[in-house]
Amino acid sequence: MDITKILDYQKLDSQLYRIEKQLRENPNKKMANEMSTNAKNAQAKSVQLEGKAGELLKEVDTVKKQLSLQTEKLNQIMAKDVESLSKEEIESMLSLKDKLIQNLNILDKNLTKLAESVNGVLADFNKTIKIYNVAKEKFVQSKAAYDQDVEAVKPERANLEKQLLALEKGIDTSLMEKYKKRRGDNLFPVLVPLNDRSCGGCHVELPFAQISKLESEGILSCEHCRRIIYYKK
Repeated sequence: MDITKILDYQKLDSQLYRIEKQLRENPNKKMANEMSTNAKNAQAKSVQLEGKAGELLKEVDTVKKQLSLQTEKLNQIMAKDVESLSKEEIESMLSLKDKLIQNLNILDKNLTKLAESVNGVLADFNKTIKIYNVAKEKFVQSKAAYDQDVEAVKPERANLEKQLLALEKGIDTSLMEKYKKRRGDNLFPVLVPLNDRSCGGCHVELPFAQISKLESEGILSCEHCRRIIYYKK
């Protein structure tokens, strides 16, 4: 099989592959992707923190209501006329008063802890919002810079694609399909020579039967790296 034309095609395609690789590895693109991820993570965390803050505020409200009820009961006890009460009633009242005071102390401590938790969540929320805003701003900047890099190579890419399309017309269809499939999988170079007894791509040594087949047919798919090996006569 004559592979001269597709080798010429691959030589020209290598220039397009180089441009595509540069764009894939473009630092502005990497930064934009990183900032996009950071912004999404910060947004998800802010939603989570909002939910947590809402739950804490409900707990605070519950504790405040309990405090109000316990305080009201204590005030009612303290307002009673002790002189009109019996000794047993006074003792019962004092016992209840002690329990109410104990409950109020516990509720007060719980309220303090809840307030600290709420403040901690709010501080974390504000920090997360700042991270989101910074990430969003850097994303916009990096995306704009990457778009400029893409535009800068657009004429060269278009010219190469036009030349490749013209070359493609003179190449065997089945061979071109094999080439494009591997190229689409980001495998490059697609065609590699046989070096001694090894694949020119992955350097794995081929068995004698495959080398004989390669010599007779001109090309062979490497079972290890999937590249198309060609025989240099």
